[in-house]
Amino acid sequence: MIALKISNKKDFMSKLLKSELFDDFFAEEITIDTFNTFHIDGRIHKDFYKDTAEAEVQTDLQDFSRWQDLKAICFDLIKGKRTPLSLKFVFHAPADIKKTLLTSADAGLSEDQVKLGVNIRFSNSDVVLTTGTAFSIFSLDKEIEKAWDNYIPSFLDKSGISCEIL
Repeated sequence: MIALKISNKKDFMSKLLKSELFDDFFAEEITIDTFNTFHIDGRIHKDFYKDTAEAEVQTDLQDFSRWQDLKAICFDLIKGKRTPLSLKFVFHAPADIKKTLLTSADAGLSEDQVKLGVNIRFSNSDVVLTTGTAFSIFSLDKEIEKAWDNYIPSFLDKSGISCEIL
């Protein structure tokens, strides 16, 4: 686990809310504190698609919504003249990134045995990203965790987002 402080908050928030940079990430949880606290549970209710024409297409639904599907809602809650009191986003890595990292780390884990997460918090005028790894099995191997901790700063750097390790 590492924590990264974003240097240019305005640029980062613009990329998060207006670009496609994080679109493929899965959103587990979102909390937005403005004049009220808005909480979004990103877990998909698969029964919602039952008995619809979409049911056949949606049989391969993930557990969580993609950020691209929630981004506009969040942007509408955030936009305005006043800065939100705080923001919290809990994202999981998209399948292609997870698969690449699992292969490169040679951890001997399957995709369903590990979740690679990144928490994004805005509070006290700072934006801090924290990586996290959750296993559904017991493992002493930390290679996938190291790979994820190395990936996020590299991803940010390639995206033109400067940060410092806390």
